[in-house]
Amino acid sequence: MSIEIASPPPIVLSAVRQAVRRSNRQGAMYLAGDWALIAASISVHLLVGGVVVYLIAVVVIGVRMRALGNLMHEAAHAKLFTSARMNAVAGTVLCGWPLLVNFRRYAALHRMHHRYLWRDDRDPDLAFYRLTGTETGTADVFSFPTFLIRHVLLVIVPVMPWRRLISGWRRLRPVVWIASPLLLALGVLAARPLTVDLLLYWLIPWLTTYQMCSFWAELGEHGGLRRAGHHWGSRNWRGSIITRWVIGSHSDDLYHLLHHWFPAVPHHRLRPLDRICREHWPAYAAHARCCGFFVGGRDGVSVLRDIWIGGGQPADVPHDVAPMGVAR
Repeated sequence: MSIEIASPPPIVLSAVRQAVRRSNRQGAMYLAGDWALIAASISVHLLVGGVVVYLIAVVVIGVRMRALGNLMHEAAHAKLFTSARMNAVAGTVLCGWPLLVNFRRYAALHRMHHRYLWRDDRDPDLAFYRLTGTETGTADVFSFPTFLIRHVLLVIVPVMPWRRLISGWRRLRPVVWIASPLLLALGVLAARPLTVDLLLYWLIPWLTTYQMCSFWAELGEHGGLRRAGHHWGSRNWRGSIITRWVIGSHSDDLYHLLHHWFPAVPHHRLRPLDRICREHWPAYAAHARCCGFFVGGRDGVSVLRDIWIGGGQPADVPHDVAPMGVAR
């Protein structure tokens, strides 16, 4: 499939200029909302108790950890708040540290990801797609049920997220060296109760549901799309309210193609901008093929099937047009 026009039309560019406005109130609201849900989940289990309530709490905490990761991504693009200092502080203290992520390193690597996506090996996220075998489609290698076992069953177990953690240990190790003595000191000071609470309400969700949500979200962003090239090798998807809440927190995973074209647009303005792009930008609308994440619908395929087939027919797009806000 050949798409002649890669550049966004003027009406889209005009909408983008309106959409790049940042808001301190919005940033604070989303941060407070995610932390409030985490606190509420812990409080409910402490008050009610029980295995079922605890498992629900682990799911909610892990999902909102992923949401905090999305807000850290916003801060890395300097669009969570209006000032660079506020973005750095929030990204480091309220998002990075709790997730055992070095915010400054993350921001630097993420800038490289935007610049080198599907261009060469300097893209730091390329290792993830090679590890999972999802650089391109694998329909000619194994069946779709086999693909689902690898990327659904082995994530729920979970095997693949742990494999990714082990493979990324070199990146994580400096943060763990810093965090481990701090956690040990807190445990000694507060004795058993705080140590157990940290294990139950943070470490276990971090090792399980947070890793699962992150695995699927990141797989859906670019999986199978190497042949689509730098400009079109990202994916938008729609889905049920549950999958959007669990995997597509704060919209940047739901509209990841749009994010790569216009990375300065805050996550809460992506949905209306997507509607304008689909109405007035045929090249963009041609890539709106994914419906649900796990199960497709009448008007599109699932994200997992789209990864398996490699995004359908690769788009032959000119390489001389760079997305707005991305240094070449």
